[in-house]
Amino acid sequence: MKFPNLTRCLAFAAVTMSMASCSTDSGDYTYEPPQVAYGVVANASPDSGDLYFFADDNAVNVNGLNYTDAEGYYSFSPGERVLKIKDETGEVLATDTLTLTVGQVFSTFAVNRFEEIELVTFQDSLEYPATNKARVRFINLTADAPEIMIYKNSQTIATLPFKGSSDYMDVEVDALENYVFKLAGSEQTLYTMTNGNLEVGRIYTIYTKGYVYPPAASNDTFSAETIRNY
Repeated sequence: MKFPNLTRCLAFAAVTMSMASCSTDSGDYTYEPPQVAYGVVANASPDSGDLYFFADDNAVNVNGLNYTDAEGYYSFSPGERVLKIKDETGEVLATDTLTLTVGQVFSTFAVNRFEEIELVTFQDSLEYPATNKARVRFINLTADAPEIMIYKNSQTIATLPFKGSSDYMDVEVDALENYVFKLAGSEQTLYTMTNGNLEVGRIYTIYTKGYVYPPAASNDTFSAETIRNY
């Protein structure tokens, strides 16, 4: 996946939103943080090809985002913004209208099968995890999974409808801890992942992708993808 400057920009956002004034030997002065919102754009539509994101008529990403690619954080002007995704020919595939505020941090995903492609946006968090822990949230972006249950060491930690998100949660960074994904009402395990690749002090989004029942000739089976937001 591609994450140019993602961590750097998020850290910058955290600093600029918390720093309102400074002082020098010659007196106090006020520092005005950038009057922008910050967003990640990601392609979670398994058969979409390269996608190009726009805010109103302004291109967000220069290079097309293929399936599971993500980029950000980008700066967005506050106010009402019309987000769009286009294919490589410039055809508009889907739109969504957001009202952005100064300092807001968000992630927008292209989701669903290509013939039903749409945009969905989630609010991100800059709140740091507890000492010696990582912070994660889970999102269900699997189009043919109407409801997913996620277990951690046999304990249910989230039940998510399609396009549903859990709250952020602090977790131990331990390779022995597993996350198990199942369809609600089924005992069949769809996917298992460990959190051994997570780092202390970091913030992550883990989203489900692919298909529970892949179409003919598709290799996009159900799994999970991790984005490091900070």
